Amino acid sequence: MNVRVARLTTTALGAVCGFFVLTALLQYAGVGRGYRWAADDPASAPSLPGSAVDEKPLKLPPENAFADVDAHPLFNEDRKPTPIDASEGSDESGPQSPLNITLTGIVSTSSVKIAMVQDKARNQSVALKVGMPLEGDQASWTLVEVKPRSVVFKSAANERTEVELETSVVQPPKPAQPRSARSSAGAGNARGGTSAGKDDKRTDSGDLAKRIEERRRQMREDAEKQRNQGGKPPTPKPPVPPKQ
Repeated sequence: MNVRVARLTTTALGAVCGFFVLTALLQYAGVGRGYRWAADDPASAPSLPGSAVDEKPLKLPPENAFADVDAHPLFNEDRKPTPIDASEGSDESGPQSPLNITLTGIVSTSSVKIAMVQDKARNQSVALKVGMPLEGDQASWTLVEVKPRSVVFKSAANERTEVELETSVVQPPKPAQPRSARSSAGAGNARGGTSAGKDDKRTDSGDLAKRIEERRRQMREDAEKQRNQGGKPPTPKPPVPPKQ
């Protein structure tokens, strides 16, 4: 810490100490002794201006006093009364759309019952609980009951319609061929091919044996002729096997 910072710190601390000393001297001189807490008794407390409350109930003026307000509404730009539509307030309801749905599923538990329906008018699937209406043109129909195989809808005109659950018959798939049968069929084909190969080999062996036997017989006949003629028998040649 340099000398300048030390002097500034000493001056600040001296100013704080002087403030506290001045405050103590003022309190010792009696400054602030005239203030005290108010008494607990509200009757002894001074009355505040405007604290008097009129206990008389407020009486509204008669309704005809607001005739000008009704004749000139504040929130209309032309200050003219809003015309009343003749169709409003009529009890006659328009024609209702017929119920055009298909019940595709039912979820029924001890606490929740939900009907899965297909709205054909909008081509949309909807999940409804008991008490929920349809949407769109069929909003006048409300689900009122869910049965195990059907649901009941009620219209605004107290017309009830029950819709049955649609079920489609699904053809069972064809049973797959057992693996053992396929294996046996393949093995049968393999055995058939093997048998055919064996038969071909047997045929070739039989033909070769016949040729060898004919060659030997011819060699014996040639040798017999040479002996009869007094000549030297020719050297027999080994049989040539046929080409495969």
